[in-house]
Amino acid sequence: MMPSSQIPSSSALVPRPPFRRLRTYAFDPILSRQLDTYEINEVTLKIPWDEKMGAGPVDSYIEVVDYDPASQAFYAPVDLNDPKLLAQDGHSPSEGNPQFHQQMAYAVARTTIGHFEFALGRRALWSAHIAKEDGKDLEEFVPRLRIYPHALREANAYYSPEKKALLFGYFPASPSESGQNMPGETVFTCLSQDIVAHETAHALVDGLHPRFIEPSNPDVWALHEALADIIALFQHFNHPEVLKNQISRARGDLESRNLLAELAFQFGQATGHYGALRSAIGRIDPDSKKWEAVLPDPNESCMRMSRTTGAQY
Repeated sequence: MMPSSQIPSSSALVPRPPFRRLRTYAFDPILSRQLDTYEINEVTLKIPWDEKMGAGPVDSYIEVVDYDPASQAFYAPVDLNDPKLLAQDGHSPSEGNPQFHQQMAYAVARTTIGHFEFALGRRALWSAHIAKEDGKDLEEFVPRLRIYPHALREANAYYSPEKKALLFGYFPASPSESGQNMPGETVFTCLSQDIVAHETAHALVDGLHPRFIEPSNPDVWALHEALADIIALFQHFNHPEVLKNQISRARGDLESRNLLAELAFQFGQATGHYGALRSAIGRIDPDSKKWEAVLPDPNESCMRMSRTTGAQY
């Protein structure tokens, strides 16, 4: 019999888990209040297990820093290694819990990174910091993208190439044209899966080539915006229950209005758009305020957003 001192502990025999499961909204918080979508608006994302995970969350790719400049306050960072959170797939979705805001921004960004890496066949890298020394540009390696869930008290969210960070805002819904939001209620852009995926895609594209962020011609910004929108749209198709629900409601006709083809539903309504911020297949008629299908027009400009206002037109 092997001496007790040489018997491996039970923990040494347990393999490292491949994934960490984290709950998020499938779309936006507002869809959890509607009878026809509340059952599909909570999804669980599988995030690759990272031994370097720390409170924030902070891992090998991302560092979440929850500082609110408008309030001059830091929110306590979420520790996703807490056994109680590990046992229940993280915090439950909540608009009023800053730790869930941190969890969701991290989980969606990390999922978007994984999709890029699968397509590229290699590790995703962030663009380098450029520092001046003796009149020369020196590149400084950036190991982690920073995410600020409550960076702005305004209806905006964007990727900052200077800070190598994603900055998410929060704002009161329109008091007169708030759609399905309550007039004046606080809307958090970090709780929109579309907006988080869109802004993360901007950072990833910036990391692919140092010149993709420079507007040498309109097509450069169009490339950024088109890719960011497409990535956010395609990530809708990762959730089987969401797909089943929306295909059933559309009776198989995905050219009719459906959530799979719309981006930032709550943001759009909160800012008076009478619908999602953007749609791949339609638009809101400015006169009737009703959705209508739109035929693709290759002559229409793709550059509808500036580099510093990534979440809105």
